[in-house]
Parts: sequence; C-alpha cells; structure tokens
Amino acid sequence: MTIAQVLRETLTLILAGGQGERLYSLTRDRAKPAVPFAGHYRIIDFTLSNCINSGLKRIYVLTQYKSQSLDNHLRRGWNIFASAFDEFLFSVPPQLRSGESWYLGTADAVLHNIYILQEQRPRHVLILSGDHIYRMDYSKMIEAHIRTGALVTVAAVECDLKSACRMGVLEIGEDNRILAFKEKPDIPEPIPGRPGFAWANMGVYVFETPVLIDAISGKSDGVHVQDFGQDILPRLVHRRKIFAYPFRDDKENYWRDIGTLDSYYEASMDLVKVDPPLDLYDISFPIHSFIRPRAPAKMVFADEEQVAQALP
Repeated sequence: MTIAQVLRETLTLILAGGQGERLYSLTRDRAKPAVPFAGHYRIIDFTLSNCINSGLKRIYVLTQYKSQSLDNHLRRGWNIFASAFDEFLFSVPPQLRSGESWYLGTADAVLHNIYILQEQRPRHVLILSGDHIYRMDYSKMIEAHIRTGALVTVAAVECDLKSACRMGVLEIGEDNRILAFKEKPDIPEPIPGRPGFAWANMGVYVFETPVLIDAISGKSDGVHVQDFGQDILPRLVHRRKIFAYPFRDDKENYWRDIGTLDSYYEASMDLVKVDPPLDLYDISFPIHSFIRPRAPAKMVFADEEQVAQALP
C-alpha cells in the first residue's frame, strides 16, 4: 500500500475547543485556536497547514467555547477542499450525544464524537491540537507508525526540564518504544545522554481506530477517561504496543504551546529574528490562511523636523 493510499484511509481530528483562560485578554471573544498570530495568521492555521502539506485532507475540527470567530475563519480561509474527491474540513460543535456535559478533556471530546469514527471507519486516526505553533510533515509520522507496527504513536519533542514539568513526559527506549508516560511530573525523567532535557508530549497522536475506540470508551477496564495525557496514555503504555516519534524539523525542532501571554509574546519575537527558528517565508512548506484585501504595510524614515511637525 502506498503512502497516498494510507493517507486516504486516515481521518484527522483537530481539538480546537479550549478556553485559553491564561490568554484571556486575547481569548475574551474567541477560542484560542482563532487568536491572531504572526500578522495575518490564526494559531490554527499552523496545524491545518501541516495537514495540507502532509497530504491529509479529511479533517474534522472539534470546536466548543466561543467558536464563532474560528468558524468564520475556517469558512473564509479554508474552503479549499474538493468534495468530489472525498476531501473535507468540517467544524463540529458539541452535540451532547453521549451525556449532558460539554467536553471534559481531550479524550472526552473524541468520545463525544465517536459516531464520526463509526461512520467514517478510517484505518488510522490522527489526533492534533489546534493551538500549537510548529511545522511538521505528519505523513512521515504515519509511515513510522506503520513501519513499527505500533497501535499508538505519540510525537515527542526535546524540552528543557523546567518546561517539561508542565507537560506529559515520555521515557523512550532505543527502538523508540515508550517505556513510561507521566503527566506533569515533579521530576521529569531526562533523556539519556541529555541531562538537561526530557521528551515532552506534543499532543500529536496516531491511533489504530479499534484501539482508539476501545480506549476512549473505557471498554478495557470500565473506567471513564477524560484526557489522553492524564488517563489514556499512562494506561496503554503497559498494555499496548506504543511508540514515540521523535520530532525533527530542518532547524531547531521548533514547537511552541503558547498558553500564556508571556509565551505568546516570546513566540512572536522568535519570528522577527534575523534568522527565525520558524521560517514563514519557506515556500516549500507554506502556511495558509485567509488573506484580507488590505493595503500593504509601509515604513517611512522621516527627519526630525518632519516628526516635530507631525506631533500634536
């Protein structure tokens, strides 16, 4: 089976329902994935562009809080799919199909939409977060998933130990098999030979569909699960064949979860460096978005007299 055939049998779910409480001044009227970033982009544009550049064009975006801005952006900027070729991008709000509550976590969001998996019957399911900044070819991860015979593959990025305390941390064997998974550990396990760094969970998962359905529905142990990092992955590590996919890009393995105003500012400043770690000008891997018909930016160098005359 060619990789093109494999990608056609892969369904992508993008989790885009987070409140973004720590970014409240930016998320007061919109969901975190719809927050503007790097000029005319929205945060979700990076995840969606990764999908398009990877050849993945069967996508559901699971929305929730303050989703109108996000829905508007998806309609205006991402109406680029050919339905005649089974390509689509659908925004899916909570529908209370499996309870009276809204999404209680990442896994619970997928459980609420389990009917999509039952209807589409994909061979693989790629689960992504809609609020991270990075560039990644998911097709290579899916190839690795098939090559290792994994039932679940988790993307991992090198992260300093201080930051790793706020994330899920993986212990990875020599063959990339995951030996342990701990969510927000007080003392993260460092990478062998890299004492200042740990493997952090990127929130990018490839599941075999039956394994995913079994995990989110709690059929294995009858336990209701809410989150992939908190509940599902720690349980599956010792029961299933789960592998890591170490993230590598062309520069600095750039991946940012901009969950706070400080991290939003720092990621924004990364882009204005002389040699930015995330190159938005790379035409081989473009970042798509909705471009409004507005005048270009203009910079004028005026002498002191002109500046004085312009001041009130």
